Amino acid sequence: MKKILIVVGILSGISAFAADHRDGTYRGVFVSGQETQTEVQFKLKNDIVSNTRFRTLQYKGKNYLKDKNLENIKNEYLAALKATEGKNINDAKEMLYSPEKIEMAGATVRASKIRAAMQNALNSGVYKPDNK
Repeated sequence: MKKILIVVGILSGISAFAADHRDGTYRGVFVSGQETQTEVQFKLKNDIVSNTRFRTLQYKGKNYLKDKNLENIKNEYLAALKATEGKNINDAKEMLYSPEKIEMAGATVRASKIRAAMQNALNSGVYKPDNK
């Protein structure tokens, strides 16, 4: 009986360190006022974020990814998104609550849109699983 309890304890400890999300590519959106304002894509491997990019970044019809006059705003959003790379997905989402602490992002960035899009991606499940 003692051996069984030890084995169960070890297996419980191992599963606590396992990744929560399936490895692969994720896509998610933030929609407000019937407008897709933010769409992100990122990869997860063992719950670590990598290969982040915006598929859509706009507000009130202004496309931050294409409009050269909005280059500074786009770069601030990119800084916030890129700051999530190399971090555990849960830590990355938490960090986005305080964009003023992210170098090059600043307080004007609505990082909650990025966070919401990342959460939407997780809720939707893996878009393209990594091949095993």
